[in-house]
Parts: sequence; C-alpha cells; structure tokens
Amino acid sequence: QEDLECIIRIKAQCGNAPLEIITCMGDIIGQCSRHSENPVHPVYIHQLDCQVQQLCKALGSCERIVKTPLPTGYSRHSSRLLFIWSHSLPFALYPLMGPWATLPTSLLTAYAVLGIEDISVQFEDPFDILPLRQYSDQIFDSIQAIEEGFANRTKRNPNTMKVKE
Repeated sequence: QEDLECIIRIKAQCGNAPLEIITCMGDIIGQCSRHSENPVHPVYIHQLDCQVQQLCKALGSCERIVKTPLPTGYSRHSSRLLFIWSHSLPFALYPLMGPWATLPTSLLTAYAVLGIEDISVQFEDPFDILPLRQYSDQIFDSIQAIEEGFANRTKRNPNTMKVKE
C-alpha cells in the first residue's frame, strides 16, 4: 500500500513513475535477502536482480524512443503534399481513363496512400498504439503465478528456501 502511495505521489509531481517502480522492486528484492525468518536463497536473489537490471535497460531504451525528437515539419509537409496530390490526381487520370473510371481509381489510390501516411504518423509515437495495458496485465498474472508457486513450495518444504550455512 505504501509503495502505491509513493508511486502516486511521484506521478503527481511529474516524476518518473516507471523508474520509481523499478527502484521499489530492487528494494523489495533487497528486503527478501535480509528477511530473518525465511530468507530467500542468494541464487534467486541474483536472478531477480538480473531481471530488474534488464527491465531497467528496457525502460531506458523506451525512454530514448519516446524522447527522440521528430521534426514536426516532416508530418506537416507530407500531409500537405498528399492533400494536394490526392486532389490533383483526378485531373491527371481523367484524360487517360475517362469520366467513369477516374472517380473510383482516384478514391482507391488516395485511400491507399493516405492510409500509408496515417501509419507513418502512428509510427512517430509508437506507445500510443501498443496494447500496453494487456502487456502489464499479462506480466501481473505471471508474477502472481510465480508468487503462488513459491508460496506452495515453501508450505510443502519450508527448509528449501533457507540459506544453508
């Protein structure tokens, strides 16, 4: 509960919530290694720490993608050019195709080209189109399954997770 309040406070202060979550994960792993009643084996602590480090590297990569500036002139110029091109296309096709084939050909061609332009606009900010909520729900379910398996294994044989001296 206090971790959630800390993350909400960081988010309200326009802090880096994902980095704060990774920091909390590292703190929890450190607490697991120092837990006096039932400490987690150092091998598991090392594996968890390696996973948190990989998550931190992935976060850094995602932040670099988001913070890479894209020139706004590119988007404006391409949309204006395509607007002019799609509106002048019927005039170019009319002498070749006649009045009946010009309209459907112009519409289909403009639809295809403007669709490609829309996809390129979405590529400029990829995190708005990714199903991040589904990804996080799947990660949460996986973590719960690991936690349940760990709890069941500890209940069956409490000595398996203790550090051997």
